[in-house]
Amino acid sequence: MEYVIEAKNLSKSFRSYETRQGKKIFLASLRRKYYTQKALQNVSFKVKRGDIVMLLGQNGSGKSTLIKILVGILHPDKGSAKVLGITPWEERVKLAWDYGMVSGAHNQLFWNLPAIDSFNYVRGIYGIHKKEFDERLAYFVKILALEDVYKKQVRTLSLGERMKCNFVASVLHLPKIVFMDEATIGMDLPAVLNLREAIFDMRDKQGMTFFITTHIVDEIKALARGVIIIDKGRIVFDGTRAELQRFFGSKKQLEIRFNKEIREKDYARYGEIVEAKKDYLRLEIEADALKSSKISELLNNDEVTDYNVSDPDLAKVLARFYKLNREKRHKR
Repeated sequence: MEYVIEAKNLSKSFRSYETRQGKKIFLASLRRKYYTQKALQNVSFKVKRGDIVMLLGQNGSGKSTLIKILVGILHPDKGSAKVLGITPWEERVKLAWDYGMVSGAHNQLFWNLPAIDSFNYVRGIYGIHKKEFDERLAYFVKILALEDVYKKQVRTLSLGERMKCNFVASVLHLPKIVFMDEATIGMDLPAVLNLREAIFDMRDKQGMTFFITTHIVDEIKALARGVIIIDKGRIVFDGTRAELQRFFGSKKQLEIRFNKEIREKDYARYGEIVEAKKDYLRLEIEADALKSSKISELLNNDEVTDYNVSDPDLAKVLARFYKLNREKRHKR
């Protein structure tokens, strides 16, 4: 099995300070209290070639620090990592030929020039043959709907249009792995759908691997094959999206509509009531309970006009996961 990322016991700390407050503000500003912030603590994981892996975590959990180590910008305090068989911080230039980086916080396009000029600049850096460049550009223009965009000055583009062009500039050299850090910020729905199509297409046709950080639940549902959750610098989950949803048991959401107004207390015996209003009820129940005579009796009632069964909402699963992990940490 081929792994494009292998991280073992990565740790990274930063020394920072906070200013003490006092009546004599000038003197207080000189009396700094230093502390060590542990950004990563013994982080270990592997990513297979062709995977689409989501790196999740709350703000300050260590996601950006981890990515900066994996692309060679930062050195870890201890531990090891191989990206495409290369130690990133030792051979950063060599690795740069084979990875792409898309960040919602950073723009790599020339602001006052058309995006096509930035693409040609990338072509020169990576030595892409003119014919190959034209073929790749035509592909990205089509799949990302950039026909009316890439020849305009970057400063005149919307945020979503700039992000799509940023993506193109990052993958024109057809890297083996692409790191995406909150890369869909500002994109409208059509743009997001275009980008998802491009990611799947490049994964299938080029064998590209994608390592993505995001807070957008719909992206996790649509793209994730693997999920890594990091919290306070530690990995607290490493598995598939389905395994994450099963973390709290084999729960199902049962939505029911009635032909009359209901009373919430009448239905508490069927499962945990998530939402109840007028003629609508949403329950969380064990999957096995769907086969029980009690639930069958409920759904076959003449007062029920429609019902639907689905998996628990992923956003709520993640929120519960973070909460449970915080509670465990506080008990230590």
